[in-house]
Amino acid sequence: MKKLTTILALLCCFFAFSQNKVASKIRELNLSKTKFVPVFPLTPIERAPNTQIEKTVADAQLATIKTAVVNDVVANGYETIEVQIPYHGSMIDIQLYKVDLFSEGFHVDTDKQKYISYDRGAYYRGIIKNDPSSLVSFNFFNGEFNGVVSSSLLSNLVVGKIDAPGNVNEYVIYEDQKMKVASPNECHTKDEVTEYKDHKSGDSRTQSGTKCVATYFEIDNNLFVANGSNTTTTTNWMTSVFNNMQTLYANDGITLALKTIYIWTSQDPYEGAGSDPSDYLYKFKDVRPVFDGDVGQLVGIDAGNLGGVSMGIGGLCTTNNYVYSDVFLSYSTVPTYSWTIMVVTHEFGHNVGSRHTHACAWNGDNTAIDNCGPFSIPNGEGTSCMTTPPTIPSGSEKGTIMSYCHLVGGVGINLANGFGPQPANAILDFIDSRACLSTDCISVCVNGVGAIDAQYNAVSTSAVVSWTDITNEDTWQVAVMPFSSNLPSWTTVTSPTFTANGLTPNTYYKFRVKPNCGSLTPLTREFVFLTSANYCNGITLTDTGGAAGNYRDNQNFVRTIVPNVPNNKIKLTFSSFSLERDYDYLYVYNGSSTSSPAFAANGYTGTTVVPGPFESTAPDGALTLKFYSDGGTTDRGWVATTSCLANLGLDENNYLDYSYYPNPTNGLVTINSKDIISNVMVYNVEGRLLYSGDVNNLTAQVDISGYASGTYFFKMNIDNQIVNFKIVKL
Repeated sequence: MKKLTTILALLCCFFAFSQNKVASKIRELNLSKTKFVPVFPLTPIERAPNTQIEKTVADAQLATIKTAVVNDVVANGYETIEVQIPYHGSMIDIQLYKVDLFSEGFHVDTDKQKYISYDRGAYYRGIIKNDPSSLVSFNFFNGEFNGVVSSSLLSNLVVGKIDAPGNVNEYVIYEDQKMKVASPNECHTKDEVTEYKDHKSGDSRTQSGTKCVATYFEIDNNLFVANGSNTTTTTNWMTSVFNNMQTLYANDGITLALKTIYIWTSQDPYEGAGSDPSDYLYKFKDVRPVFDGDVGQLVGIDAGNLGGVSMGIGGLCTTNNYVYSDVFLSYSTVPTYSWTIMVVTHEFGHNVGSRHTHACAWNGDNTAIDNCGPFSIPNGEGTSCMTTPPTIPSGSEKGTIMSYCHLVGGVGINLANGFGPQPANAILDFIDSRACLSTDCISVCVNGVGAIDAQYNAVSTSAVVSWTDITNEDTWQVAVMPFSSNLPSWTTVTSPTFTANGLTPNTYYKFRVKPNCGSLTPLTREFVFLTSANYCNGITLTDTGGAAGNYRDNQNFVRTIVPNVPNNKIKLTFSSFSLERDYDYLYVYNGSSTSSPAFAANGYTGTTVVPGPFESTAPDGALTLKFYSDGGTTDRGWVATTSCLANLGLDENNYLDYSYYPNPTNGLVTINSKDIISNVMVYNVEGRLLYSGDVNNLTAQVDISGYASGTYFFKMNIDNQIVNFKIVKL
């Protein structure tokens, strides 16, 4: 067979070697006369084309796998190999070296089990022999392999197993530029960034970055099912995608490592989250507030060809380090690795510091690198700096990873083009500036603090803050300060609890916690809490901005207002109310928790109507407020005043014969009833559910000895009636 080469190889040799890290590595190996073990994994099929595949992609090459050859690569893990791939009567010679994708402590978890067993494959990257402008990644597992070969001649050549029921042997080799269906990938990330360094077109950076980004990937259940409902197959797929992604970053000197894969083996909470990728992104953040990595990406198969989205530009080392990608495993049996690689790599690129190439933000004069975006999506991003005629790469040149050139007919994206000089430099500079990152992805500093809770004593001058941590961390630094302060005084603790003393009643405080990571500066978790007060004395309540200022973005807290006079109930009267309409909400509940009946199911928002006044009719006379603000516009918030009235509803459940003791208590609370107690729940003064247990008996015992001193609200269902009472923990 003939050998497929490119006539431009010698002309571009010096330029490509100086720019591409992977080609430079291959050059070094050849200069040192390294032996590349020959590997021939496929036998071409010389028969009539597959009709189903021909409907999807033109000029595809079919082949059968040589399983013994592939298994030999996995078993021996050769450091360097030379793979030959058949393609239309020729052989593509590919030189590859073995790579390690993984961060120290890499693990695979599922929704049912942590650290499941996984036999890693053999992962390689390299170039087409004698073509230093090309870029190749291949992945070998027992019984299967896959890869993507990118060059100016072939565009992106995909090699993968045909996705047909029962198929284990037949493979397809095709150029994605010959797909008869358009790539659906569209990015929904806004090119907004608060910290950004401009990179001019003349900038050229030959050095690699000094820091490493550890990645976390979460796989939805649809993708797990598409991979045969098999965790090994799913992990093989994800590590294959990551090798290609890591190769693209490494070729531009950017270091990534795979830290964690989490697989939903049963129905996940993301299904049907919405019609926009941002719905899935924010759901991901809600479900996974903490993960084991520097950037987390949810990868799924969802209805609507959603594309992908990053939580802004440069979310790394902040609470915006989240990405979502909607992918295709295959299209009509044709594996679509290159499409998946593009969307996963592109969205990740936003989170580590790059804008789109069509953003009006480049070249030192706020112009675009190309106009593929606004050319494809009229009046879209980049329209204001679109040139006449539009700046569009040629069909042979093609676009780069952060472009929309895949949406331009006859152009597309060549993965071998990488990010391009300016986006690559933006990413390198941004990553190197992040204080939370290590240089090797070994000393990874992940803030694993998840749920944080605060419990208060009866006089509201102290609070016990506790938290959970998904890592094995045993030392933290904590600080408590008034909400308006940004000068934390850090204290080191060795247990996940901290008592703050000397607090002021009816005051907002910030609690901050971070792991002790030595020279690294980890992401800090922040929790807003507010102390209680003698509400019957007439207390003024406001949002975190006070009576005159605005509340802050991204707030979510609960406040329970309990009368300090026995047999009284709270009345709450608002004097002003102004929230961002339809984005920020205040909810008011008739009782001591957010499970109590809401006065308005959809909450209160906007500025036109001052809600209330509200009077509690709950047996304990309490009201509960829950406030939520999004990450956009803020407003003046609210001002309200408390007062107390005689609680005429106390006899509502007097026909129910029940008792509880002791009160106050040091720990165990015993409840007796003449009627069946269905269940018991315990809430703190913030309305957070601390305990829930089914009883279905006449007697119940609840142990609160592990709780901090303070007031707790018990809620019971007796004979289909809701009963509430307060217990003071000494």
